[in-house]
Amino acid sequence: MKQPTLPNAAAEEETKSEQNQTGAKQKSKKFPTATELISHYQKQGGLEPAEASVKVIEDLQNALVRVASSSKNASSKNKLVADARKIDAISGRLAVVDAKLETKPGYVETFVLGLASGAALNGICAVWPHVTRGIGQVWSAVKSGTDPS
Repeated sequence: MKQPTLPNAAAEEETKSEQNQTGAKQKSKKFPTATELISHYQKQGGLEPAEASVKVIEDLQNALVRVASSSKNASSKNKLVADARKIDAISGRLAVVDAKLETKPGYVETFVLGLASGAALNGICAVWPHVTRGIGQVWSAVKSGTDPS
């Protein structure tokens, strides 16, 4: 048994046919051929065929460059964003390393600190026997002063 067609089905078929006709109009729009472009430039500017063909080639090259550069820009923008993120991460790490290095003395400061500590140690070593002898003399004086004999 056949089912009766709905009124919406007929309307859908009409809209599909209209869309096909408009799609055909859009698809039928073609780019002009090289000879058409040359004849257009000859009519428009009164150019010779050689001059018109050079003009057509220049315009096509410019259009090609624009299309190629716009597609490169889209991909290069993504690359630039990724590169910018990498550079930000690296600069953050460098800032941390720089802060750590600023808190530590450099080579010159370390050398001067070593010389000063060496001089202080030599001074202490030179003075230490005199200090111990003095403490020993004080000790023996106190001991002899408090001796009951």
